Parts: sequence; structure tokens; C-alpha cells
Amino acid sequence: MAAAAGMSALAMPGMSLAAQSLVVNTYGGRWEKFWRSDLMPMFTKSAGVDTTLDVGLGKNFVANLRAAGVAKPPYSILMVNENIASLVRAEGYFEPIPAAKVPNLANAYPILRNPDDNGVRGIVSTIGIGYRKDLVKTPPKSWSDLWSNPEFKGKIGLYQIGNTAAMLFLLMTAKLYGGSQDAIDRAFVEIKKLLPFTQADWSGTLSTMLTRGDVTVAVIDFPEIVALQKKGVPVEMVVPTEGVLAFEQSFNVLKNAPAKEEAYKYLDFILRADVQEMMAKEFFTSPTNVRSRLSPELAKDVPVSGERMKSIFQFDWTKVNPQVAAITDRWNREMK
Repeated sequence: MAAAAGMSALAMPGMSLAAQSLVVNTYGGRWEKFWRSDLMPMFTKSAGVDTTLDVGLGKNFVANLRAAGVAKPPYSILMVNENIASLVRAEGYFEPIPAAKVPNLANAYPILRNPDDNGVRGIVSTIGIGYRKDLVKTPPKSWSDLWSNPEFKGKIGLYQIGNTAAMLFLLMTAKLYGGSQDAIDRAFVEIKKLLPFTQADWSGTLSTMLTRGDVTVAVIDFPEIVALQKKGVPVEMVVPTEGVLAFEQSFNVLKNAPAKEEAYKYLDFILRADVQEMMAKEFFTSPTNVRSRLSPELAKDVPVSGERMKSIFQFDWTKVNPQVAAITDRWNREMK
């Protein structure tokens, strides 16, 4: 079966076989390592559920789902970016999450719970502005400073439109300058004013550009800036006054899940306050549980938590998805 590719069992010795095995999807690299060494053993011990890890990319997971069909999904719960999840949700794969089955859902920040609890954003990596302290005279405080500060001209780093962060930046610009995420034309007009700017395929490339001084200011996720700081690169991160963007990992329960009860247990585990704190320490993500607490030292590396979670821009992906192809084509033609 296509969904079996990249899966490996994580059975624990002496574990009861009463619970059904749960397929858990995650990404490669540090994510896979953390899931294998920390999260899954901890989940198995606390919930008594055997797990099989499926490592890949969002497109792989969605392809597995579509190959199997709505009636026989290979997953019981799926973690993907919310913009991707919204596509699959529209195809009828997911169903609302019953709060009684997932007690920690009540502790998730309200803005992270989808309408009717049809999905919840359980892992959040915020995006703001990063800049070189030694190369910038007037540090930015807001998104508007990217347009108004002349020393940034020709020194701005943005994501390529194939990266979700570029679409987020476009939609935010539409809201800020056009009053609505629907003001796409206005967003293009405003972003073109930032030209010339350098575009990167992913955060690691932006980090390299900042390190070399190719760009002095960038739209970038905060964990990347923290990583650079720990390497000694003179960079700083800014939480813009207007709010922040975010990569949001959406957790969704499949309508015809083969192990639905186990899926509820896993989601409840992911949303636990202590698990969210663990992920903050590992990935510098923003805890999605209102009861999570960060040490003062860690809070410096995770600038968006607590009350600041309300500052994350939210968008309606059901409106955006039909326009993605046209927006991508237009961006590639005009942003040169």
C-alpha cells in the first residue's frame, strides 16, 4: 500500500495489544528524530498505544489519502500545514473533533480551533522580521517599515511563492493595505514597491543570505533566527506591531479512521501543556495550550506565546486555494 512507504514500527516491549496500532505521520530530519526518541515512546507509555511512524512530506501524505479514498484512509489522524489540510477537508476526508474525546482541545487557543472543531492547529512556528544588528541602523518595528525605511531597499529577503510563507505575506499585505485578504491586486501593487528583493525557497536559504549579508532584513520564521543567534550571527527578531504570520501544523481526524479512539488519544497528547513545552524547547515553536509555561530564558527564544498568540494573522484558506495557481503564475511573472 502506498501509505506504507517510509513507515516503521515503534512497538514497546511488554505493551498491551488491546489498543489498535496508530499510524502517525511526521516530517524528516529533526522532526523524525524527535518523534522517534521523545514523543512516541512517551505517548506509548502514557496511552498504551502502539505506533507506526510514516515519515514524508505533506504532498506524500495527501497522495496516500487520495490513493486510498475517503472510505479507507491509511491514517486515522493527519498532521499537515493548514493550507493543505483545508484542501483535503473540502474533499470530505475529515470530521469534527469531539471535545469530550480530546479534553485538551478545550485548552487550545481559540484562534487555533477551526470552525466546528474540524481540525486544530497543534504546532505553530511564528514568522516575523529578522535583521542584522550590525548592518541595520534603524531596526524595524513594524511590517510597514519594510516599505518606509530606505536603508532596506535592495536588501530585503522574502520567500518564493512556492513556500507557504510567501502566500501568507501576500495575504497579510492585502489585509494591511487593502483591508481584506481578498485585496490581492492591492497586495501585488504594494509588494512590487519593495523590488528589488531577494527570494529564497525556504528558511535555511534566508538564513544563509542573512549570515553572508546578502540581505540585511528578512521575512523569516523565528526559530531560524534563534538558530543563527546560537551560532553567533548578529541577528535579531522583531514581533511586528501589526501581528505575526505562522506556519501552522493542522491536526485532523479522519472520518473513516481505522483507529479513531487511538487518534483521539494521540491528539490529546500532542495538545498537552507539557508536550507543547517540550516542542518549544526542541523547535522554538509557540505553545498552543493556554496552560503551557515557558521559562524566562526560553521565552526570549519564543517571542510569541501567551497573550501574544492573539496576534497571529488568520486567513480563510477556502477562499485562497482556488486562486493559488493564478497567484503563483502572476507572482513569478511580476516579482522580478
